Amino acid sequence: MRHLLRISWCGTIAALAFSTGCADEKPLSEKYPTQWTTCNALFGAKNMKSLQDMLDSDDLKFSNSALSVDQLKKGLMKEAMGPYDKFKGFDEYSVCRLSGNGLFYASVTWAADSLKAVQTYTDRWHQASTDVYVLKRSPIDLVFRCEIKGASSEQQKQVLLEARVSPPGNPRFSAAFHQELTVNLARALRDELACTNKPDIPDDLQLSK
Repeated sequence: MRHLLRISWCGTIAALAFSTGCADEKPLSEKYPTQWTTCNALFGAKNMKSLQDMLDSDDLKFSNSALSVDQLKKGLMKEAMGPYDKFKGFDEYSVCRLSGNGLFYASVTWAADSLKAVQTYTDRWHQASTDVYVLKRSPIDLVFRCEIKGASSEQQKQVLLEARVSPPGNPRFSAAFHQELTVNLARALRDELACTNKPDIPDDLQLSK
């Protein structure tokens, strides 16, 4: 009798695990702790939960290398303060790459275009605020002036910081959500780097212009 009860109990547990889709599967926060923490810090925990729900699938994962917010900050600060390598250019940091039912991707770099070029090529860029310019295409490419404390104009070869957010091609991913994620990323970067010019990152990037 005990043997039969044991078989019945094990069968019940197995059925429960199957119905919940692998009950012992670790959450993303445990499988990718650094990526999860960084994405939450840059985009907001609520937004990341919404994004996870949109892209949820059996193979949902972070595919970018582990990069903490502190490492990102140090890398960007080092480039702003140190000598510029005109052959190498600026590093591009993959800050969040979540794939499942679509691929969400975001990166950060000191911009290749100068402030003068952005202000000149109005057919490519539109001005969303005093310090913010947005490229007229998808994915959203946003640049904003970020002056670094202690860096002279000769040292900081580029004053524009670029945040790029690529949509996952998921029908539930709206244009409004896309903009919100981009704005959150830009504001998080501004605050982490403590831009001395205190750039205003508006809620509305006027993407329809």
